Amino acid sequence: MAMSARDGLSEQVQPLYISAACSRSNSSAARPHDGLVAFASGHLIALWKSANELSAGVHNTLPGYKGDVTALDFVQGSGKSRYLVSGDATGAVNVWKEHEEHWSLLATLTGHQGSVSAVVGLQLSGDDDSTTDDLLILSGGSDSTIRVSRVTDSSQELKQTLSTNGKIPLAFALTNLPSSRGLLLAVGGTEQRIHLYSAAYTDHSYTFARSLSLEGHTDWVRCLSFTTPIPANDDSSSSASTSTAYDIAPGEVLLASGSQDNYIRLWRVTKRDLASEQAAPQGGDADDAPLDELDAALAAVEDQAELRVKAHDFTVDGEGHFSCASEAVLLGHDAWVTGLNWAPAGSSRLELLSASADRSMILWTPVSAGMAALPESSSTRPSSSVATSHAHASIWTSQHRFGEFTSSTNLGFFGALWGLEGRTVLANGWGGSWHVWRLEGEGEGGDMERQEWRPQVATTGHLGAVKQVVWEGKGEYLLSASQDMSARLHAPWRRKVNGKAVETWHELGRPQIHGYPLASVAFTSPEKRLQFVSGADEKIVRVFDAPKLWVQTLKTLIGVDAGDAASRPMAANIPPLGLSNRAVASPDEAAQLAPASTDVFDEILPVNFTVSDHPPFEEQLLGSMLWPEVDKLYGHPFELVSVTSAHSLPIIATACKATAPEHALIRVYSTETWQPVGVPLEGHSLTITKLAFSPPSLQDTEADRWLLSVSRDRTWNVYERASADGEEPTYRRAANAKSHARIIWDACWGGDATFFATASRDKTVKIWSAGDWQCLATLSFAEAATSVASALTPDKSRHILAVGLENGEIHLFYAMLGETSSWKPLLQLDSHWAHVRSVTTLAFSPRVTDAETLRLASGSEDHTVRIFDVPVLDDTNP
Repeated sequence: MAMSARDGLSEQVQPLYISAACSRSNSSAARPHDGLVAFASGHLIALWKSANELSAGVHNTLPGYKGDVTALDFVQGSGKSRYLVSGDATGAVNVWKEHEEHWSLLATLTGHQGSVSAVVGLQLSGDDDSTTDDLLILSGGSDSTIRVSRVTDSSQELKQTLSTNGKIPLAFALTNLPSSRGLLLAVGGTEQRIHLYSAAYTDHSYTFARSLSLEGHTDWVRCLSFTTPIPANDDSSSSASTSTAYDIAPGEVLLASGSQDNYIRLWRVTKRDLASEQAAPQGGDADDAPLDELDAALAAVEDQAELRVKAHDFTVDGEGHFSCASEAVLLGHDAWVTGLNWAPAGSSRLELLSASADRSMILWTPVSAGMAALPESSSTRPSSSVATSHAHASIWTSQHRFGEFTSSTNLGFFGALWGLEGRTVLANGWGGSWHVWRLEGEGEGGDMERQEWRPQVATTGHLGAVKQVVWEGKGEYLLSASQDMSARLHAPWRRKVNGKAVETWHELGRPQIHGYPLASVAFTSPEKRLQFVSGADEKIVRVFDAPKLWVQTLKTLIGVDAGDAASRPMAANIPPLGLSNRAVASPDEAAQLAPASTDVFDEILPVNFTVSDHPPFEEQLLGSMLWPEVDKLYGHPFELVSVTSAHSLPIIATACKATAPEHALIRVYSTETWQPVGVPLEGHSLTITKLAFSPPSLQDTEADRWLLSVSRDRTWNVYERASADGEEPTYRRAANAKSHARIIWDACWGGDATFFATASRDKTVKIWSAGDWQCLATLSFAEAATSVASALTPDKSRHILAVGLENGEIHLFYAMLGETSSWKPLLQLDSHWAHVRSVTTLAFSPRVTDAETLRLASGSEDHTVRIFDVPVLDDTNP
């Protein structure tokens, strides 16, 4: 019986590395006060301790979704437990609870008839000593409804359903009404107006009603954020940290809204005291002074008609009278505003962070309208803003602009998150990777002029299904290929921190950024660890050699000396409208590639030839880490599906999509001349899904004696080497069999070439003996088997077989050497540890880390790449 990794092996099986990308959405990520980032990654939620400098990136993932996660947010409130609410494309809303860093599913809410587009939550039991769950959960969907639910530790109840009149809510913001226990909900969506819903606190519950509609934007509203700069119960003048630049009373609320019209609008919500207003004297010069100051500030604005200063009043039964007025209009972005967040409560300043599809983030702060000059960051372009409508007018200015200007492949930022104490900012990019900047410098005590925002190492990942992972010949680093049109190198960053050796895995290179989805990759041989071939949804096999920059990166960050790099080009770039990586020989040549432009946003910077003492940032991965393409191989009539390389012979084998026998051919090429070898190998009638050369035996003899192929036609073929020693290696078909009832997805050889295994959609994996080609064993599963890999234990006493399933699980088995007809379960990695969609590829590392562990890499349709250290148990262990 297979064991779950959550049972006895949980202490021994830990994910060494999880590579995951963030989905393209302004509501796909959230971060609480302690630095934990939760972000949507396909069918998963990924958790990343971004404030931990020793973090290896994503450390955990939350499964349980039947569609892509479309919106998530941390539940507001304080207590011993932390809560996370999320929605997916099927309309389901999941509520997660954390206790002692362990996340469990608290509730699943259903009812939406379409994708969930926005979520927000409030913890009603704010007592730190409370042990019960009492949450208010609001979710909006493409069915044009807002559902309000109450979730407790033992029940869930739909309290209210609000209609949005055919408009889809895209953004929520929830806060307390000024100086009140009532709630204020702001809703933005596929219209130009922002709707405010209010709810009084009665009988320990809330009932929302529409109170106001705010007009001003001219396109869809994408993001919203509330802040209360000075709490209503705080009477100390010291807490009004913004009073010198911004006039705001205790309890007043500011709302920021971002739209596709490129504008950010600020709104002020105030509680009215009707008795004081009626008793106040009417008219007078004192009342005119603030208006004169406002008029003077408005005169500096080019288009005054865009600012609406009229206050809108509304009443909430049992809570009092309130008003909302337009406060300011901020213009600094050149494209959609996709993220807004006020600085966290722990920050000492009133600051607003915005992200945009123009590949920039802006940090906004208010300054007095009477100042003669406004401080600007060296990286800031002029950004216009509109003065506030209150007594001491202020102008909002862009204090700092963050951005990525290296490559046009990044088409914008999403989200705008704050880190610990407001000293870190984060945004996720179009390609799914994270961008982080931290405020550092001598002025950390508060002197902003002596501080600098510096980029930080962040997590990265594929944004499409991972089709193959392959280790380089010595197992030092891993290459992955994905349908997101990129090939990425994952490797350890080895360094010393406080005198202690530390190793964390990161993406250290992106050798191919292609115009077609990649299907397969292979290093050409163990000796040629700096050369690989790739096949994509095109008819060409491409060959890549490592540049000098990668060789230097290997030595600096990994501590691996890959040989002389003097003869290699420095790096590579992709010419405009091209698909082939062009070698860049020198810095002077790289400088010529940058087009002349006076706009920093249009400039493509030259390749950065400096090898840093840390993993490359996303802009370096996009612009500096390409490998030069050295050759192209032709001959296939359709899209490539599988490429593989021999272990010791200088050859590779390739196959493409096929619907007829004349196209279902295997072509063999020499890696010395890059010319075809022999004639194409026949034997299949449909697409060949996997190719594999046999490894050497335990006596290191007869490597590459056989070439194995499996196909959608449900058969496997074995081709035996027909050439003599010293001749050009050629193959002929030696055996074949129709072995499965459905498509064969994958195959692998045993570590000593005495058997091979085939994995099929018919929910079985079959073990076949080499030489007589008989079926030795059949392993059955509840789901289709989609991938398989095999290895020998470090002591060469047993075979280990890993099987990936369509539901994302990974099962491991073992058999004693010479007894491959009898396989016993070793352990099982379920969706909490492995994947949530089909496991497309598995690969054991040839590098031995210790005598009791094997390193296993996996890739999946859930877009993630994972590396596990798998324990090899003795027979005496349970």
